[in-house]
Formats: sequence, structure tokens, C-alpha cells
Amino acid sequence: RLTLWNNRKMSKIGNSVQACVSWMPCHNGQIPHNAIEVGGGVFIARANIEGCMTPGKAAHGHECGFFAHGGDEHCINSCEVLVDTGLHAFGSEHHWEYACDGNVPKRALVGGYICGSNEPMYVARAQIDGDWVAGKVAGSHNCGFFPYGGKEHILREYEVFCLDKC
Repeated sequence: RLTLWNNRKMSKIGNSVQACVSWMPCHNGQIPHNAIEVGGGVFIARANIEGCMTPGKAAHGHECGFFAHGGDEHCINSCEVLVDTGLHAFGSEHHWEYACDGNVPKRALVGGYICGSNEPMYVARAQIDGDWVAGKVAGSHNCGFFPYGGKEHILREYEVFCLDKC
């Protein structure tokens, strides 16, 4: 699994390999250039909620990012958005891969951690009422969690964001 730390530069995997994505600050709905879209104008985001970095979504026209936590959808004004920083010499450097029941594929992007246990939460997407939504998957929960319509939606099937060669 790939872990990317926020250093506002191209992220590193381990001690030396550079990744093709980075987390960039997003305040009051200002989506950074080259933000990675999940579909329908919705972008991958993450924010600190109760001391835990949690994957979720951001979109143009909204002054906050939206994150599923504790059964609710939380609106956070200051978050980070995942940005494509790759060179694209060999085409796309990331893809979405189907998964279900808390499973995640190889090369899945870690977007945060569960408080207390430090279990990784992976970046995921799903469609709810025809709209694309970005959220999180944690293996121990056997599902994905997605913010939509003011609450947290729990889904067994989703797609996980994975990195290819960068």
C-alpha cells in the first residue's frame, strides 16, 4: 500500500521513490489546479476530524470539503485536495479499481488513518443517487463510508484509487 505524506512537494513512497500525486491545501472551496476528479466535478480530499486524517470530497461551488464520520457528513473549511503531479510520459499514472467488503487492491492510496488504531483508510469512490462521491475504506469495517446529503452512507461496493508507475 502507498502512503503519501503532506510535504507540499511531490510525495515520496518509502525513502526514495517519488509518487505522482500530492496533497495540496484547499481553503473555502478553492480547488487547486490539477486536482484529481472522481467524477461530476467532485474531487478527492482529506481533512483532520477529531485528530484523524479522513478521506472525503471537495467540489467547486462549496466553501468546504465534506467528510463522513460518526454517521454524519461533516463540512470542513480547511482541507487538502489530491493533485496530479506526474509527468504523464507513459499516459495515466492512476486508476480506479472495483472492490467490496472492506477489501482494497494492491497500490491503493492511503488517505488517512483511523484514530487510536492507526489502521489505514484508503481513498474510494462510489455513486449515490447518480452522483459520484469520494470517501474512505478501512479493511476492518468491511465497507466504505461516503459523505452525501448530510449523512454518512455505508456501502459494500466501491472503487479504490490506485497508483500506477509514476
